[in-house]
Amino acid sequence: MIDYSKFKVEDFVTDESFCLWVKGTSPEHTAFWEFWMEVHPEKSETITQARLLLLGLKNQPTAINEDEISLEVEKIVRLVEKSSPFKAQFRLPFWSRIAAVVVLGAGLGWWLWSRNPISISGLKRSEIATPMAESTRVEVSNNTHSDYTATLPDGSTVQLTKGSKVSFSEKFSGDKREVFLTGEGFFQVVRNPNKPFYVYANDLVTRVLGTSFTIKTYTDEQKVVVAVKTGKVMVFSLSELKKSEKIANYHLQSLYLLPNQQATFERQNEKFNKALVEQPAIVTQPVETPNFTFENTPIAEVFAKLKKAYGVNISYDADLMKNCSVTAPLGNESLFVKLDIICKTIGAHYEIVETEIVISSRGCP
Repeated sequence: MIDYSKFKVEDFVTDESFCLWVKGTSPEHTAFWEFWMEVHPEKSETITQARLLLLGLKNQPTAINEDEISLEVEKIVRLVEKSSPFKAQFRLPFWSRIAAVVVLGAGLGWWLWSRNPISISGLKRSEIATPMAESTRVEVSNNTHSDYTATLPDGSTVQLTKGSKVSFSEKFSGDKREVFLTGEGFFQVVRNPNKPFYVYANDLVTRVLGTSFTIKTYTDEQKVVVAVKTGKVMVFSLSELKKSEKIANYHLQSLYLLPNQQATFERQNEKFNKALVEQPAIVTQPVETPNFTFENTPIAEVFAKLKKAYGVNISYDADLMKNCSVTAPLGNESLFVKLDIICKTIGAHYEIVETEIVISSRGCP
């Protein structure tokens, strides 16, 4: 596995996944690096320097090979870091050092931007699942006729539906928190970037830092569903995890989910299907509860408010619909009822394409 936590500026600059993220053309890489930075806030300065260096390369057509660029980047970094903390009288401000990196690196070449996408992994070898000792294992089963909420060792909770069960260590030791689920459970995980939270559900593994989500997994069904309410969730198959145990530098294939998104994992062929949840919920904080009363409101503003409130991307032709406006006193209706009313008002219609809402319209006079 690639351990990015040990990377320096020159390492990030020559890493394919990092370059594709900075280029901004791969949602998969964007999701991974956003997730990774949450886990490693101590690398923020290094990441910022590497990003600005690559942005400085963007319009440079010079082509050089990888050995040359590694050598040149090392020279640049050494030059910039001459103003070390131990030579305070010569120390440059942080942003001045970054600017120096960008200017000095501008001639390194465009070649970084022409590489092919690669699969990526956010797991370290130390994070591979290991069996729990039976003497420390705790199992909670919901044998009642209603939902039951179990509290985990770190203060996180899982609301189990009837007939569901969860098992975990009496204490979360080591560098991860591991839970095994059978049935359906709604997790509310206490945030801890230093100790990621893992849920094992049949052949699916879910990894989070601190968020809320639902997992549905039954032994007699061939599908596992993960639906996110808040935060970010990373999911991958158990077989991928086992491969990463055996193969050095293996790039684990994973999927990233945001609020109001869900993934359905087909166990037999290990295939993921990503979509919106059945009833998207408002994801803004209570103090930011939006007002959905529209009075001759431009359609761009209407869609922007819905996107912010529900965290769902809405795609439409802004030029074609620039004259459209909405007057409607909307309130507590579901997102899709709101869209039904809005589309009827302006003579448009919508469809759901995976995790995106696509609006079709002939425009407004």
